[in-house]
Amino acid sequence: MTGLKIGHNRSELASPSQILETMAATDTSNRGRIAMMAVKLPSDFEVTTRKKLTETSSGKFFKHNNPKLVPSFDRGVAGEKGEVVGDELTLAKILGTGAFCEVREVRSITLKRETNECPYENETELIPKPRGAGDEKSSVDNSNMETDEADFPLDGNFTNKSQIRNYMHKYCLRPGEEDMKLHARYALKQLKPTENEKYIRQGLIDISIEAQFLACLNHPNIIKMRGLVGKPFSPDFGIILDRLYMTLDDKMEFWKEERKNASSKHMCGCLGMGFDKATKQGLLFQAVTVAYDLSSAMRYISGQNLVYRDTKPQNAGFDVRGDIKLFDFGFVKELSNDLLDKESGQYKLTPFTGSIPYMAPEVFTGKPYGKPSDVYSFGVLLWEMLHFKYAFYHLDRRDFLDVVVRREYRPSIDGSLPVMIRTIIKECWDSDPAKRPPFERIAVLLKAEYQSMVSGDMLDHSAKLVDKSTRSFRARVIDYCDLRQINNMCEVRRMCRLHGNTHRFVAA
Repeated sequence: MTGLKIGHNRSELASPSQILETMAATDTSNRGRIAMMAVKLPSDFEVTTRKKLTETSSGKFFKHNNPKLVPSFDRGVAGEKGEVVGDELTLAKILGTGAFCEVREVRSITLKRETNECPYENETELIPKPRGAGDEKSSVDNSNMETDEADFPLDGNFTNKSQIRNYMHKYCLRPGEEDMKLHARYALKQLKPTENEKYIRQGLIDISIEAQFLACLNHPNIIKMRGLVGKPFSPDFGIILDRLYMTLDDKMEFWKEERKNASSKHMCGCLGMGFDKATKQGLLFQAVTVAYDLSSAMRYISGQNLVYRDTKPQNAGFDVRGDIKLFDFGFVKELSNDLLDKESGQYKLTPFTGSIPYMAPEVFTGKPYGKPSDVYSFGVLLWEMLHFKYAFYHLDRRDFLDVVVRREYRPSIDGSLPVMIRTIIKECWDSDPAKRPPFERIAVLLKAEYQSMVSGDMLDHSAKLVDKSTRSFRARVIDYCDLRQINNMCEVRRMCRLHGNTHRFVAA
């Protein structure tokens, strides 16, 4: 074996370990996918799913936000000997899993067709045509935007989907800044291999709706969808996303360890205490920076009259430049007038949607809800980020109902935190949705707090000396000096998730 060719302009070869990893991952993925493809879905499934997607795309959001150019890539079919032929993607390790889907690293893209046309007729139903434009023209206004986080040319630089396919093939991998290794730019989100018809149907609906919204959402802190894979409404359908290198959940665990290690320095006398204070200030600055970026994304979502409905640290991650990205948009819903509950002013939406530790009381109990439910979830997450621990992870459904919903228990807030931060948390998780602030207010207050820290009001001289990377945190949150430590920790946590060892209670 001479080595695995990789899709990068440097025309380098993968290492033997990369070859073995990719071959094993691809073989496992293909065997599970072939078995899943054999599952017969109900004859009316495609019709009912199309109807649901048509209803979703008829809202004002899609009328006011034209979709980006989204190319498609082929998934292979089973050959005579059970092998997969015609697949344009080579997949590697699993990066994460959810209730219905898994995310795998894309190691290479090999183009096996040259066309601008959609390979499937129903692909155009999934991503509607831009209004007043043809299939191949991008309608997103990028005049005020820079090249994005994946060094991906802006849509305005492409005139058709074939150009995007060629670019993704050529630049599938990127060279590391501190090492000579090549790192993946993209990841594929697809259904987890299963022969459970119910899981396949629900997973396809969720990922199809997510694809619809991601094609039109446009914010620097929301993950970008780069392509569609496979046939829509079939088990081999998936979406190509920018690859993220760690989740916010992983980063919070890293902060926790940093805080713990710094606290142990107290044994070193005054110098140790100073170091602990400086580290605490540096971690606070990082957390506030991330919180502001997330609030900016949520302000954008709320401004589009959408509810996200699944805020949690596992649904946000960092790209290679260290920018936080919100992902997993399977639960997004547009708030339309026909769903409005006139008595409460909220909306009649599906109850018990999201993850229990971050679920607003009104969502848990099945009452009408809307944008304030996202605010509540953000408040719980903000508390966790600033206290380096989880708020309600130890509660099952019954305890959550009794303690959080009925008794309105909230964990105490650290009195040493800035007053503005404490105020935001208290307002966000108020039991009365009407008393929670809009994301416009939250983002403004967090930005003010961030600017105050940058100006030096919060970060004293010792903090700046001890944590130099913190000062340039907005430019790069993933410092390569600790990347190996982060990767090792993330790998352990990833294996725990794959084997079901998690402290999260996720709603079905």
